[in-house]
Amino acid sequence: MPTQLTQRQKIGIGIIAAAGFLVLVMIFLYLMTHPVVTNRLRDISIIILAITLIALDAILMVMMWQIIKLLMFLLEELKPVLESLQETSSTVRGTASFVSEGVTSPMIDVSAKTAGAKGSVRYILGSLGIKAKKQTPDPAAGYQPDWSTGTAAPSGGATHTTQETTNNGEREGI
Repeated sequence: MPTQLTQRQKIGIGIIAAAGFLVLVMIFLYLMTHPVVTNRLRDISIIILAITLIALDAILMVMMWQIIKLLMFLLEELKPVLESLQETSSTVRGTASFVSEGVTSPMIDVSAKTAGAKGSVRYILGSLGIKAKKQTPDPAAGYQPDWSTGTAAPSGGATHTTQETTNNGEREGI
C-alpha cells in the first residue's frame, strides 16, 4: 500500500531536484568557458568508453563459448536417451504385437467356437424337443456376474425360473 508524501517531503524533493539542476547548469557553463578541461574530459570519456566496450565484448565471447559448450554437452547426453527411447518403443511395439497375436486372437477364437458350439447344442436340443432351463436373475436381488457361465446372477445366488406354456398347455421351466 503506497504511503502519501507529506507537504514537507514534497518540498524537500523539489529543493533537491532544483539544486541538482543548478549544479548541472553550472558544470555546463564551466565546460563551455574552459575548453582545455573539456578536451581532457572528452578524451578520458572516450578511453573509459573503449575499455568498457572491450570488457563487454570479452564477456559476450565467454558467454557464447559457454552456450556452445552447453549445447555440445546436451547433444552428447541426448543421443543415448533418444536411443534408449527408440529401443523402449520397439520393445513396446513387439509386446503389443505378441499380446495381440498370442493372447487376444486365441481368446477370440475360443469364444467364437464356444458360441458356435452353444448354438449347435441349442439347435440339436431344440430339434429333439428338449428345452434348456434358462436361469434369469431375480430383479429384487443385486446382480453379480457368474464368471463360470458368463451371465449375470443375483448376489445371493438365488435365481428364479420363468415358466412358459407349451402348445399342450403344460408349464415348462425355461
